[in-house]
Order: sequence, then C-alpha cells, then structure tokens
Amino acid sequence: MTPTHAQAMGSQDAATLPREMRRTLLRHLPAAIDEMEDAVRTGLPHYTHAVEGTHGYSVRQIIDRTVSCFVSVHDATGPGPAATAEVIALYERIGARHGRLGCPIDVLRDALDLAGRVACRRLITDAYRLQWPAPLLAMLTEDTFSLISTAIAAASRGYAEERHRAPLDVQRDRLRDALVADPDDRVRPLTELAAAADWRLPGTLAVLALPPGDHPQTHVLPPEVLADRSPAAPYLILPNPRTPGPRWLPRTIGAVLGPVVPPDRGAVSLRWARRGLALVERGLLPAAAPLRCVDHVAALTAFRSGDLLEAAAADLLGPLLQLPSRRREPLLETLLVYLRCGDNAVLTADRLHVHEQTVRYRLRQITQLTDGTCPDPERHLETMLVLTWLLSAAATDAPTAGRRPRLSTATGTSGTTSARSPARPRRA
Repeated sequence: MTPTHAQAMGSQDAATLPREMRRTLLRHLPAAIDEMEDAVRTGLPHYTHAVEGTHGYSVRQIIDRTVSCFVSVHDATGPGPAATAEVIALYERIGARHGRLGCPIDVLRDALDLAGRVACRRLITDAYRLQWPAPLLAMLTEDTFSLISTAIAAASRGYAEERHRAPLDVQRDRLRDALVADPDDRVRPLTELAAAADWRLPGTLAVLALPPGDHPQTHVLPPEVLADRSPAAPYLILPNPRTPGPRWLPRTIGAVLGPVVPPDRGAVSLRWARRGLALVERGLLPAAAPLRCVDHVAALTAFRSGDLLEAAAADLLGPLLQLPSRRREPLLETLLVYLRCGDNAVLTADRLHVHEQTVRYRLRQITQLTDGTCPDPERHLETMLVLTWLLSAAATDAPTAGRRPRLSTATGTSGTTSARSPARPRRA
C-alpha cells in the first residue's frame, strides 16, 4: 500500500466538522448503518450470502467500520489516516476473498454504490433539516464518494493480487474455506478440492482459533497445515491432530483448539473454537496455550444456554439463590464439587481443602433450605450445569444470581480440580 493510498481520505484532505455537527452524525449512525445494510441485503441478496463472514466480518461490520472511518477523518482529535489505512486493508482482504471465491469485483462496486446512495440521501435530509451550510454538504458528499473510490481501489488491488497468485496456493485457500464451511454451502466435493490442492484428505481434523492480530509463529508451518492468516480472525486447520500436539503447534496464549471432527465437519470445530475464544477474551475461560474445548464442555454448554439455565436455577435451587453471596457461594461451590465427586463427601473435602465435617454441614444446610428437594438424584446433570453457570462470570447479569459470582479455583470451568498444593483442612 503506497502513501498515496493511505492518504486518499486522510485528515489532511478532509475539513474538520464542527463539534455539534459531528455529534449529530454520531447520533444518527446506528440508523444509517441499519438502512445501508438493509439496502445491500435487499438489493444483492445472493452476493451478501456469498461474502458473509469475509475474514471474520459480517456485512454489517464492514459497513460499520467504513462509516466509522468516514466520521474519523473529519475529527481533528481522531486518527484520520490510521482509520483510513485500516479500511484500505479491510477492502484489500475483501478483494482477495472475492478473487478466491471467483466472485466478480463489479458486484462489490454495486454494493458500495447502494450503501453510498443511502449515505448521501441521509446527509442531504439532515443538511436541509438542520440548515447546514451548502459548502459543508458539498464537502461531505464529495468525501463520501472519495471514500467509496478508495475502498474500490483497495478491493481491486487485493483481487488482482489474489488472481495472480500461484495456482496451488489458490487451490489450498479454496480447500481451507470449504473445510470450515457448512456442507450445504460447498459447491465442489472435498475430495475434488483436496486433489486440486495436492492435499491428502485426513481421517480427522481440528481447528485452532487464534486471537486477533498477527502471529509470526504461523508464518512458517508444515505443508499439511492450512492457515487463514487474517489479522481479524486467524485460524489453522490441523489434520489428524494428536495429544499432546506437535512441537510446531503455536503456543499463543489465548488460542483455542476446537473438537476433533471428521473432515466434512470442520465448521463445527471452527464454531466451537471461536466460541471458546470469545469466552477467553472476556475472561470467562482461562487463557491457555492452547485451551482445548473438550476440556471445558460443561462451561461452553452452560454459556450457550444462559437464559434457560437462569430460568431453571430458581426451580432447582430455590431459596439458596436468595442468600447473601458470602453464604450462597460456598454452598453452591460445595454442592457442585460434591456432585462431580459422585456424592462422596470425603473426596469433596479433599478437593475443596476443607474438613469433611464442613462439607457435611454445608450439605445439611442445603437440604434444610430447599426442604429436602436438593440435590435431586434424578436431576444431577441439570443441577451441575446450573451450578457451573452460576459459579462463573456468565451469570454476571442474571437477576437470580445477585452480584457477579466468584469462579472458584477448586471447581474451575472444566470440571477438573485445582493443581494447588494441599492445605490444612479448615472448618466452616
């Protein structure tokens, strides 16, 4: 990318908006983005379906980031050139994606044209309604078309570079995209794509989702590994993964390994890897190198069903949820570990580093508070899922759980015990 490209819509070329006008633009941005997205989806339904999820971006996210750049370059305190460079990089990746999919770049121009028409129409409406000066409206309209031209030029560069790549690289990227696509979205069989890419279709595979950013350790990989190096949502496809992983496996803190699946189910592995990655980024799962989804089944399941578990919590635990957190959390934690230990109070005491009588006392409290209905032997699984959710940060906003619960180091999110050294038993 040359300096000219980066400066095409830089702050040095765009006038700074008065503060009040900029606030007006910001106030109306969500509605404008909604209208632009609707125009593109309605006008080009087949196109938006084909490119949805380009390098981790949805159609709405692409529009949102483009509009945010437009506002930034008119803000004296904002990173105008940096924001424009970001959008240029985004559209270069989108253009490259079009090249891999064999999607004509002209269709992207149509999509940008539809969004630009909405933007100009809204600018004209606001200008007349708020009595903006005519020169200001002219400047904003001109800058809108300038930004669209910059985006199209960037996409065209990405498209051209992709089309001129080595044929084998193109085939491998097509295979990679097909392996993580839903079966109904594949236009060619995996066996055919693998043969064209000179890649042996494995018996199983797993997807390693990496946190956003550039990862130098993925620049040199074994030839059998397929990589999406997009900074926004990078991932690796690992054929026939082993435990423990090979020495070259990136040890990036925050990486998440999806479940091992047959080659035609790669979308499942990628989906769960990204769900785990989202929880790691929110601090709800530990940042390992890498973290394995299969080690955190209970937590991942609970996080996906929070609203249902919230409703079930009152039915299963009742009065326990009304206790102050200092009383509630030890009881819930003890009950969860007790159920995981097969109703064994001695093993529960050892894992919680408390005295056995402390465990039995807490269990009696639970029985008394729930009139003997908890724990129900026939509802152990449901109770464990509810407790996993309540004892995690996933229940932060749950009204039944009170304030944010503490995630105990003894219970963890994966159902395994802590590796901390034994402590002297303590009493309640």
